[in-house]
Amino acid sequence: MSKKRKNKMKIVVYLMIFAILASTFLTGIAILF
Repeated sequence: MSKKRKNKMKIVVYLMIFAILASTFLTGIAILF
């Protein structure tokens, strides 16, 4: 049970990191062009 919850948290963390990287990347493109 606890293992499943830990995996879910890991997925949430990865999604948050991906969202931050994506927004940073898009902002960089917007500045360049």
